[in-house]
Amino acid sequence: MTTQSNERERVSYECPLCGNTLPHAVSLAPYDAPCSECGTRLWCRQRVPSDATVLEAMPGHSPELWEVERVVERLAKTGGLDRVLFDLSHLDVVSSSLIARLVTMSREVRASGGDFYLVGLRPVVRETFDRLRLAKVFTILDDAP
Repeated sequence: MTTQSNERERVSYECPLCGNTLPHAVSLAPYDAPCSECGTRLWCRQRVPSDATVLEAMPGHSPELWEVERVVERLAKTGGLDRVLFDLSHLDVVSSSLIARLVTMSREVRASGGDFYLVGLRPVVRETFDRLRLAKVFTILDDAP
């Protein structure tokens, strides 16, 4: 086994709102199931352990504004706003609604003194961000953590 596959086996996920441990192999098909602890629909999941806050977008669900605000509030309470990486590697397309929510999240993280990065953009998603000139709004990193 390679080191990378060993690292992936040790990765687990939490609900970004309540910190509840999620099943290791949460389905990535359009996933609309609620967290078993807090009942909130999961539009993203938090990867642990990680040196930064890594949130992974879940396909099939664009969050409402209040859902984004609740994630940011929880991260602020837990000290997780210093460096936030939002991983889009599971998405083949992005909606204008999701982009708007990511702009909101980025602004809120930066207003709290943190850094916000987008990572793992697939070619079509990257092309969308480039066409919309969103590199002016977001810091986009080539590699997913």
